[in-house]
Amino acid sequence: MRSGLTLQRLLAVVLVSLLAAIAVVLVVGRRSVHPATLAAKSQLAWFLPAGLHAADFSLTDQSGRRATLSQYRGSVVVLTFIHSLCKDTCPFMVEQIKGALNELRGLGRNVPAIGVSVAPAEDTVANRRRFLARHEMTGRMAFVNGSASALRRVWHAYAIQPVQGPIDHSTYVLLIDKRGIERVGIPADALTPDGLAYDIGALEREPG
Repeated sequence: MRSGLTLQRLLAVVLVSLLAAIAVVLVVGRRSVHPATLAAKSQLAWFLPAGLHAADFSLTDQSGRRATLSQYRGSVVVLTFIHSLCKDTCPFMVEQIKGALNELRGLGRNVPAIGVSVAPAEDTVANRRRFLARHEMTGRMAFVNGSASALRRVWHAYAIQPVQGPIDHSTYVLLIDKRGIERVGIPADALTPDGLAYDIGALEREPG
């Protein structure tokens, strides 16, 4: 059963990339349509298979506290996979998440954001704290790490390629709804604060 869900996620990631490319073409051809609105509506309608339950995990945040996905049931959750020493894509994704939460104003303060380590040996407590402080996300994002075996289970469940020598890691953001269902998957190159804020707001308006 789990291998079937993992295959679904892999197919969903491929679909995300294809739809992002299509969205760019449509936006170029239709200047009257706001690109963030177009992308956001597409994400909610198409990106992830219906009923895809987000895999729970138990890891440790930058303050040494236990963090699980299930503790946020009843809230829309922003989930991504990051590396504290990354100099390009990870900072970009976290800045887009911060921008979306800022756009949501008061609502954004209550939206949990979780970054899961993709390089556990390098994502020390000090490095994770420094990364969050640099991007003004201290207190706004839990940057979690754990044992190699625990992280492997999370990476496998979400079809994530971790940092591995010259191989870069998977770079996308997931939105999980109040029921714990994966609803939106956005690759880094399609991520915008406007689009992400739109999707979070749409999911927040749904009943729990």
